[in-house]
Amino acid sequence: MPTNRLAQVPPGSQDLLAADVRRRRRVQRVWFDLAEQSGYSEVIPPTFEYEEVFTRAGTKLASELIRFVDRDGRLVALRADFTSAIARMAGTRLRDAETPLRLSYAGKVYRQRPEGGGHARETFQLGAELIGSAGAEADVEVLRMVIALLRALEIGDFQINLGDIRFVRPLLANLQPDEAEALQTAIDRKDRAALAEAARRYGAAAAVARALVELPELIGRGEVLKRARSLASGPEAEAAIERLRAIDGLLAEDERAHVVYDLGEIRGLGYYTGIQFEVFVAGAGRAVAFGGRYDELMALYGLDRPAVGFALETDALAELVGEAS
Repeated sequence: MPTNRLAQVPPGSQDLLAADVRRRRRVQRVWFDLAEQSGYSEVIPPTFEYEEVFTRAGTKLASELIRFVDRDGRLVALRADFTSAIARMAGTRLRDAETPLRLSYAGKVYRQRPEGGGHARETFQLGAELIGSAGAEADVEVLRMVIALLRALEIGDFQINLGDIRFVRPLLANLQPDEAEALQTAIDRKDRAALAEAARRYGAAAAVARALVELPELIGRGEVLKRARSLASGPEAEAAIERLRAIDGLLAEDERAHVVYDLGEIRGLGYYTGIQFEVFVAGAGRAVAFGGRYDELMALYGLDRPAVGFALETDALAELVGEAS
């Protein structure tokens, strides 16, 4: 077997052989059958876009883009995120389309990752975007799509961690960027000692300090929303709780059994404006899906349209479901 560099693939890329392809195609077939039955039309955005599509929303993707200079001298980037690309498509090509728009997709995303971390730089994703609906019913529709797909793939042991960024956002108000970043790290790690120290160091108001310290414990079923309501620091946080309560009321009992409310859930892309969630499946070491509401992203294209959606890691699901037809 050749040992020279031509026999290797770059770190983070992969060869997919026949069995690998069959597993991914199976997941995609199940997904598009479900999406079509649910009224979601498939779209395929380009593999590369001008980099502003991914950077102008202010997301962390800017540091992960794989860029190159196009013939016109402008920087372009390989598709790092479907949501940003579909928002651009909806704000231009589909600008005059009747809403709500229900769009589905499947394909690869490309991100520059640190060397030596074992992170893939090209991965398959599938997902959906519901553009033009602002109510809790739209949030539930997207959550049900995730649940229905996992059930169709005969994956029964899964959990959706659901929060709302509006509960946390007031706790980060008036902080310098480095202070906010440090506090977000402590929130993400659910480190009560670090949160208490940060509240003291930054001179947080008593109500904010209390909410910060209690944040790691605000995780559970519907009853945790009552406790969170007493800790809400202002109208924005109260609106977050009311939205989550509305979602809880709309979910069926068997759907609700898969949902855990996590008020300290802050991971994800920077464009989320309301609910956000991650999906964990038994047998997978990390989240296999993520999504949320991004009501301000379309404004970048001159449209005032609410939107909610999700992306699911096809590669992770393919390893879980096998090749059975």
